[in-house]
Amino acid sequence: MGISCQEVWRDISDYMDEDLVPLQRAALDQHFAQCRHCTALLNSMRNVISLYRDERVLAPPSGFHERLHKRLREETNRSRRSFLVWTLTAAASLPLGIALFSARKLILPAHDHQSPAGGPEPLQVAGTVAISLDHDDKVYHIAGCPRLQGKPKFITVDEAIRDGYTPCVYCIGRTRSKKNS
Repeated sequence: MGISCQEVWRDISDYMDEDLVPLQRAALDQHFAQCRHCTALLNSMRNVISLYRDERVLAPPSGFHERLHKRLREETNRSRRSFLVWTLTAAASLPLGIALFSARKLILPAHDHQSPAGGPEPLQVAGTVAISLDHDDKVYHIAGCPRLQGKPKFITVDEAIRDGYTPCVYCIGRTRSKKNS
């Protein structure tokens, strides 16, 4: 009765524990006599078991336990300190982030009248500017700007800035470039 290597691998643990019926055991013995790969597997498993059972191999050197416990205490203390530092940093960052976000809402609208290019303020546009009565886009334009949508209302630049309007990057930018030429 010939058996395959896969069957041997499935039953090899029971073979070593002598938990097989005599017929199965005889079939595995016959297979081991013919198959050098399965024989090598059987011998390797026996070596591992004998090494595992030998207390001399697994016995740690003297003082090992004390050094291990000392190192674990040090690492635990270091980890706790790191965790505490990260926790405190995160706790301090949250209110700071909220404060900066809130301050941005208060500070930036006062500077919205600056040009997007970061150049001089568009207060150089003399006279009046147009805003849309029909749209809530909060952008002011020079009269005749094709980007102005809806019914226009004409106000001074100072009024537009005070009311929170920002300059149109297209018409204000073109006016500025003409003046700079």
